[in-house]
Amino acid sequence: MFKPLSGKVITVIGSSGYVGSNIIKNALQYGAIVNGVSRSGQPKSQSNWTREVNWIKGDAMKAHEFKDALQKSDIVIHTIGTLIDSSVLNNKKPGEQGTYEQMNRDTAFNVVKELINTNVKFVYVSGSAHPPFLKRYLTTKQEVEQHILNLYQQQQLNPIIVRPGFIYSLTQRWWSVPLKYDLAIWKCVHYNASKLIPQQSSIGKIFNEFKVDTSIDLQDVVDACLAPLKIDLVGQSLNNSEMEKVAQQFRSLK
Repeated sequence: MFKPLSGKVITVIGSSGYVGSNIIKNALQYGAIVNGVSRSGQPKSQSNWTREVNWIKGDAMKAHEFKDALQKSDIVIHTIGTLIDSSVLNNKKPGEQGTYEQMNRDTAFNVVKELINTNVKFVYVSGSAHPPFLKRYLTTKQEVEQHILNLYQQQQLNPIIVRPGFIYSLTQRWWSVPLKYDLAIWKCVHYNASKLIPQQSSIGKIFNEFKVDTSIDLQDVVDACLAPLKIDLVGQSLNNSEMEKVAQQFRSLK
């Protein structure tokens, strides 16, 4: 059986989420030792794969409380993020609990703080676009990108950034597959229509709020996040097509 990560220690921040839980399942299949960090800790519903994980009940805003696990890892993968934050849903102010600033940015900042000047690789799951009229979703992720790349330039961190578009999966979320094709059609329509609309006009600015990126298969996202353990990707930022190539390269390893 294909076990390219045998003996490697992986810590996933945001282990209960869609991307995080699938990274864990695949990492186990690839032979890795896996720590799963989330505020809820061990899932209430148990299955074969959940019994193989070292569950850590922890808040990424207090990453110092589980820094030993972080620093003993070969790679730490940050998957925490929210698409619609609490400033929209619950009238919170930017930076408060559940907002983009806290979820997308500050959780990563706190984890990174514990990895400075270690040999641990750090993968940050960023994004390539933002929901309409919610630019803070992307700008907060870009703040993390800039921060960790600055640390890389100072030789204090070993970061890898992945920027997926819409993530689809036939097996995990079957409804995402037809949506993938809808988005592909809209991307083509948007690209051609934008040529006819003055970009600096009010209509142009509103129209650009609905710009989308290409979609990417969940398996490619997962494998691209795990690939830095076998492929030298430190310091790189990967878009969808680059993630697909890296994932394919990773799966070709024997």
